Amino acid sequence: MPGPALPPANTLPLWIRQHPCSHEIESAYNICLDLERWIQREADLGVEMEKAMICCRILGYLFHHFPSHDIKPFVREIVTTGGQPEELLKLGERFYAYFVKLFMSYKRITPAPSSHPSRWSVDNLVEKIKTELNGAPQNHKTAKKLALIRDGFQCVVTKVYDDRIASSNKTLEQAVIDGAPKGITQCAHIFPESINNKIESGSNKENYAATVWAVLDRLGYRNPRQDLDGASIHRLDNVMTMEVSVHDDFDRLKIYFTATEVPNRYKLEAVRDYFLANRPRYVTFSTPDAEKYPLPNPTYLAIHATCAKVAHLSGAAEHIEEVLERMEDTRVLAEDGGSSEVLYTAILSSMHAV
Repeated sequence: MPGPALPPANTLPLWIRQHPCSHEIESAYNICLDLERWIQREADLGVEMEKAMICCRILGYLFHHFPSHDIKPFVREIVTTGGQPEELLKLGERFYAYFVKLFMSYKRITPAPSSHPSRWSVDNLVEKIKTELNGAPQNHKTAKKLALIRDGFQCVVTKVYDDRIASSNKTLEQAVIDGAPKGITQCAHIFPESINNKIESGSNKENYAATVWAVLDRLGYRNPRQDLDGASIHRLDNVMTMEVSVHDDFDRLKIYFTATEVPNRYKLEAVRDYFLANRPRYVTFSTPDAEKYPLPNPTYLAIHATCAKVAHLSGAAEHIEEVLERMEDTRVLAEDGGSSEVLYTAILSSMHAV
């Protein structure tokens, strides 16, 4: 189901209303409002417009939650459509396919360390891991190890110790015995590693990645493409150590981090209070060495937060989850002996049709 109707133009953020190009920005937003009204009229006539309304509201809510102040490229994209519904919806579909679906990841690699480290002190454990690593992380496994060192072998949100590490380390084991929580942790990417996974020149994957970076360019960000190219997607400022349930909620855009006035201190926010239960309201990132172990990138976190807000306000997140649930149902049917191959293929195609 599409999310709530777009608010009136006079509710746009203060920084937009004070922008030197505020009139142009507001005019572009009004184009989205006009599109929303047109879609509603079509829907009232019985035309199926659910996906169209979602795409429209993605564009509209981006004005309210834009991740940077460099909004002019995005405004130009809106204006150059001339207000034509077909062109506007194509633009909305691009943001649906290459922005919302990009961050709404459901596949992750969770390799475990190859062996249990000896029961050394924490300092010795850090040194052992460091000797295995050279330069910037080049894969998921290396990124996980470096993130564990930076994050104190804990989930950055819940402070749950990594069970595999804690059970093999005298100091951390004692901390757990004394009451510190333990659990399974994973390496969470802010920008999903799937962007750069197995890209071949001229392939559909290459075209997909290029479109992703073009969409992000319209959001005022040009550096991530260079910063996260190839194996650099595993760079330390793009990963965090997270307990399994936290990682799942982060990937599904249920939770996100909002910067505060205090450096490296973020407010943990969520689409519903349920996802904040038993979790801290504020999270402060820290590192033993800012040069060797850089903290999560504020820009990357801001883009993720924007995506989370827009995805849920527009109804895109719910729509994607419904499609994925239907896909899962078809797998169950197949396991029960039903002939669901055609249905499964059709649903899968719908995920990539935009």
